[in-house]
Amino acid sequence: MRFGLLILCLLGASRLWAQKKMVITVDDLPGVTRYYRTPDGHAQLSQRLVAHFAKHRVPAIGFVVSKSLYREGVPSADQIRVLHIWLDAGLELGNHTFSHKDYTVITIPEYQDEVIGGEQFVKQLVAQQGKPFRFFRHPFLRKGETPAKKDSLEQFLARQHYREAPVTIDNNDYLFSQAYDNALLQGDSALAAEVGRQYLDYMTATVRYYEAQADSLFGRPIPHTLLTHANTINAVYMGELLSRLEKMGYTFVALDEALQDDAYRSVDGYVGKGGISWIHRWALTNGKKGAFFAGEPEVPAMVMQLVERK
Repeated sequence: MRFGLLILCLLGASRLWAQKKMVITVDDLPGVTRYYRTPDGHAQLSQRLVAHFAKHRVPAIGFVVSKSLYREGVPSADQIRVLHIWLDAGLELGNHTFSHKDYTVITIPEYQDEVIGGEQFVKQLVAQQGKPFRFFRHPFLRKGETPAKKDSLEQFLARQHYREAPVTIDNNDYLFSQAYDNALLQGDSALAAEVGRQYLDYMTATVRYYEAQADSLFGRPIPHTLLTHANTINAVYMGELLSRLEKMGYTFVALDEALQDDAYRSVDGYVGKGGISWIHRWALTNGKKGAFFAGEPEVPAMVMQLVERK
C-alpha cells in the first residue's frame, strides 16, 4: 500500500515537473548597450543571443523598437541586419512601439501613433519571411493610468489584430547590464564577472519568487513569460541563465503556446502608473494585499553603485 502511494506521489511530482514551461521574451531590439555601440556590435550582440537560443532550443520572441532601425529618416541596413539574424534563426518578432514612449505620460492618439509606427518596415520584413507579426509588448509594462486609457488601448490593439505579450516574471536585468557595461568600459573584467555572477543569482531568485506567486494565486504551476532585454549582459550570460532554468525543470515554449493556458485568461483590472508583472495585476484584481507581494528580490547595492558610476 505504501509502495503504491509512493508511486502515485512520484507520478504526481513528475507531472508537475513536466508542466514547468517558460517563454523567453527579449525587448528593445535591435539592442540597448553602451559596450556594443557600433552597428557591427549590435549584430554581434544578437548573434550571441541567437546562438544561446539555438543551443538550448528556445523559441524566443524579440520585440522591436522601430525608431532604432532608422538613421537620418531612412532604414539602416546595419540595424535591419539584426532583424535578419533573428528571422533567419526561425525566431519571431513583435511590436514594441516606434520610440518606446511611456503611455502614462502621453495621450491616447499619440500612443496609437506609436503602435502604428512600430510596424514601420518590421511588419513588411516579417511578412516577406512568411512569419506572423501578431504580438505587442507594452513599453515599461504600462497599460494606462486611467480606466479609459487602459480600455482604449486594449480595444485599439484588438482592432489592429495584436495580442498582448504579458510578462509574468518581471525583473531588473537592464540595471545589471548597465553595471556590466560600465565595468567593461572601465576595463575591469573581474568586476564585470562579479556583476555577471550576481545577475545569475538574482534572476534565479526572481524566477523562484514569481513561481511561488503563481502557485499561490492559481494553485498550480503555469507557463511563465520571462522579460529580458537585448543587452550586453544577456549576450554573455543568457546561456548560463538558460542552463539554470533547465536545471529548475523548465522547458522552453513559444509565446502562443503559453497563452493557451487558462491563467492568461484571468481578468486584469489593474489601473495605474506602475509597470508591473501580470502575476501582480491578476493578484491585485483578486484583492491580494501587501503580504502577498513581499519578498521580491532586490538589485544588490554594489550593482546600483556601479550603475551610477560614470
